[in-house]
Amino acid sequence: MNAPVNIPGATATAQSLGSAAFRERHGLTLAYMAGAMAAGIAGEALLEALVSAGCLASFGSAGLPLARIEAAITRLRASLPGKRLCFNLIHTPDHPAQERSIVELYLREGIETIEASAFMQLSAALVLFRARGAYLDEHGRAHAKQRIIAKVSRREVAQAFLRPAPDALLATLQAEGALNAGEVAAARLLPMADDITVEADSGGHTDRQSLVCAWPSLAALRARVAREFPPAAEVGLGAGGGLGTPAAIAAAFAMGADYVVTGSINQGCIEAGTSDTVKQLLAGAEPSDVAMAPAADMFELGVSVQVLKRGSMFAARANQLGELYRAHRTLRDLPPEECKRLEQQIFHQPLAAVEEQTLAFWQARHPGLAERAAQDPRILMGLVFRWYLGQASRWAINGEPARALDFQIWCGQAMGAFNAWAADTPFADPRRRHAAAIALSLMNEAGAHLDNFMARSVWPPALSAATSTSTSTSASTSTDDVEPDDEEDLQEWLMLQIARELGVDIDQIDPRCSFESYALDSARTLLLLNRMEQRLSMKLSPTLVWNYPTIEKLAARLQQMAEAANVSAEANA
Repeated sequence: MNAPVNIPGATATAQSLGSAAFRERHGLTLAYMAGAMAAGIAGEALLEALVSAGCLASFGSAGLPLARIEAAITRLRASLPGKRLCFNLIHTPDHPAQERSIVELYLREGIETIEASAFMQLSAALVLFRARGAYLDEHGRAHAKQRIIAKVSRREVAQAFLRPAPDALLATLQAEGALNAGEVAAARLLPMADDITVEADSGGHTDRQSLVCAWPSLAALRARVAREFPPAAEVGLGAGGGLGTPAAIAAAFAMGADYVVTGSINQGCIEAGTSDTVKQLLAGAEPSDVAMAPAADMFELGVSVQVLKRGSMFAARANQLGELYRAHRTLRDLPPEECKRLEQQIFHQPLAAVEEQTLAFWQARHPGLAERAAQDPRILMGLVFRWYLGQASRWAINGEPARALDFQIWCGQAMGAFNAWAADTPFADPRRRHAAAIALSLMNEAGAHLDNFMARSVWPPALSAATSTSTSTSASTSTDDVEPDDEEDLQEWLMLQIARELGVDIDQIDPRCSFESYALDSARTLLLLNRMEQRLSMKLSPTLVWNYPTIEKLAARLQQMAEAANVSAEANA
C-alpha cells in the first residue's frame, strides 16, 4: 500500500476533504461517491461495501426490469437498515412511461435519493420525484423530501437543475393529481437538484471534457444563477470523470469540489456486478486502452460511449454498424457481402433471425416502438443494430466465453491511471480490490497530497519575517492589514479580501453566500488561505474554506481558533 506522506501538523484527512454540508446532507463519513454503472454492475454488493464504509453509492438500475430493481431495494433495506439509499434514474426520452414507472417505484419504496443521469432536459417523472412531499414550513421556507444528484456535462442542462422545476411540468402534474397545491408551491422555491456532479472524461456516456475546464465553468454558472435565484448557491458541486488516483482526487478538491465521484475503477472491484474476465481485462488496462463507440440507448442520434478496447473488438465492430447505418437507409439496401460479414462476424446468425428477436423484445418492452419498426424499415435497421450493442454489454457482465471479443466494457482513462498507481500496492492483484479499501486509500492519500502542496506553498519563516518588516510602515495605514480582533473584524476583513480579488466593491459581498458562489478558483482560494495564516500566525487546514463555506461561518470558526490559541499561549506562558 502506498504510505501517506507523514507531515508534521498535517490536517487534511480523508474525513475532512470536501464539503461538510454534502456529508451531512447524505449522512456520510467521506465526501466520496461511486456513480451508477448500468445493468446492476453497481449492484447490491458494491452498495453494501461502500455505504457501510461511510461513502455514497448509486445503484445502477439502467437497463434493468422493475422486478429486478424492486428486489435490489428489498435486499438493501434489509442489509443496510437505517441507511439512506441512492438509486440511478437514467433519462429515456423514447420511453417516458418506463421512466415514470421507475420513479413511482422509488416513491412507493421510499428511496430518498436518486442520481439523475443522461438528462438532456427535465422530464415530468424527474419533476414528480423532486416535488412529491415538498412543503413550506411556518417561515415560508421550502423543503424537499427527496434529493436529486444530477450528473451533467453541459451548461444548459446544469442550469435547469440549478433552477426550480418548470411551471408547465408542475401544472401538468398537478392537473393529473400527481402533486397537490402545497407541493407545487414548495417546488417553485427549490432548485431541481441538491447536488450536481460535473462529469468530465468518463466511461460510458461522456462528452470527454477536461475536468479542470468543465468544473470552473459550471461553478461560475452556479454563481451567476444564484444572483437571480439565491437557493442555487447551496447546490453542491461535485467532480467526476478521470478520478482514479489520489493526485486526481486532490486536484478536484483543490478546485473546490464538494465531493468526488468514481466510476470505472469501481467496475474492477470484487464487489462489482460483472464477470471476473472483465475485471482481469480492466486490471491490465493502460490510460490509452479506451475508444469511443455508438451508444445502445441513443444509437440513432449518434451518441457515443467510452469503452475498453484492450482485448475486445467491440468498439471497432460497433463503429462499423454506425457507418452502415449512416450510409444505408434499410437492411435491404446493404450489399450482399456486408450482410454476410455481419451474420458471420457480428451477429453469428442470419439477419432475419435478429429481426425476429428484435421485434419480439420491443413488443414486450415498448409495443408502440415495435409497431413503428414493423412499418418503417429505417427504424427496424436501427433496432437490429442496437441488438448487438445491447447484447455486448450483457455478454461482458455474464462473461460469456464465446463472445469475449465482443465484450462492451464501459471504461474511462481513470482505469489505466489507477492501475499505474496501484502497481506497487496490494491493489495490483484484482482479487484484493475491495471498493471500500480503495475509497479510503484514495482519500487518505489525496489528503496527504493537499498537505504536501500547502507545505510547499507557505512562505519560509525568514521570508515571511522579511516581508513583514519591509511592509510594517504601510501596514499601519492599510485598513485591511489591521490585525482582526473579533468575529466582526474578521468578517469585514474577509469580505474586503474577496472584493479585491474579484475587483468589486465590498458592498457587493454578502457574508452569508458561499465562497463557491463568488466563483473563486483554487488559486485564489489558496491565496486567501495563505493570507489568513499570515494574519492569524497559525497553520490552517487546506480544507477549512470548504468545511466553513461562507464568510460568516468561516469568521466565526477563525475567531474560535484564535481564542483557543490565545488560551493555550497564556497557559504556556
